[in-house]
Amino acid sequence: MTIQVIKAGMQTTIQDLGRHGWQSYGISVCGAMDHWAARLANFVLDNDENEAVIEMAFRGPTLKIQKNLILAIFGADMGAEWNGRRMEIGKPIFVQKGDILTFSYAKDGTRTYLAVKGGFFIEKVLNSYSTDMRTGMGGICGRALKKGDILPVKESSDFHHALWGLPSHARNYIRENIIPIHFIKGRQYDWFTKESLLLFESESFTIEPHSDRMGYRLSGPVLNWKDSQELITEGTAFGSIQVPPKGQPIILMADRQPTGGYPKIGEVMTCDLPRLSQMRPGDRVRFQEISLQEAQQRTQEQQQLLKKIRTACQLKWKD
Repeated sequence: MTIQVIKAGMQTTIQDLGRHGWQSYGISVCGAMDHWAARLANFVLDNDENEAVIEMAFRGPTLKIQKNLILAIFGADMGAEWNGRRMEIGKPIFVQKGDILTFSYAKDGTRTYLAVKGGFFIEKVLNSYSTDMRTGMGGICGRALKKGDILPVKESSDFHHALWGLPSHARNYIRENIIPIHFIKGRQYDWFTKESLLLFESESFTIEPHSDRMGYRLSGPVLNWKDSQELITEGTAFGSIQVPPKGQPIILMADRQPTGGYPKIGEVMTCDLPRLSQMRPGDRVRFQEISLQEAQQRTQEQQQLLKKIRTACQLKWKD
């Protein structure tokens, strides 16, 4: 019961929702860049939200199915095809032994997630399936997938003809690049000059080509500190906006280092992280401050929506 990798794509890895609880030991969280898309791919199949998924970035792989399976994809549109037929996003798809799945370049967004009914049969490392490529931990040998890899699946599936799927507006966030990324003030927000704080919200920044899963490097107006100060290294979070001495921000992403020593001007609101994760080099980012209370409220609303989607999918599988 396996899936064989025929072509690997640009950066295709095994992920889940992250390796939590180990940062104090120097171990990165990693996990899916777009938690929303990874969760929904699993919800469509009535899987646990933390089941392993295949994360594809920029250009997807070609896969050969070696056992009857039900799978689902969610995230960026990579023109996915199944034996030459269009594969719908956000819908259970029954595939059979010998079928070929192909993914092209992302037409919108950056990342697509593939889940299989029942999940992949992969060993957890420190309670996570996620691939940490810097340490060679998790996933398949701690690296991106390559041609010839075999991905074992927990169970085969009988035919399940699904006439339902997630609504198209569940992907609207991928196309909302003109909406500012919301942030709450960082611990060192007051270290920056008034001019820099005004520039941070009034001007846009460009995501640089050497950005990756560890961090999005931005170019734009220089953000200056008031004084040269020493910062004791402290823990980092997904979405921490650090500003090194040269004044160009770095947004820490899923594979961020456990600690950081640069001052943090802000922290990206949790429910904006999926939209940020689907942005690509060359995209322009604008920032807008939001209060902690409003950020918490929006995140709670997003979690409530996820619960409703999960319940709706569970009911469909019982029909």
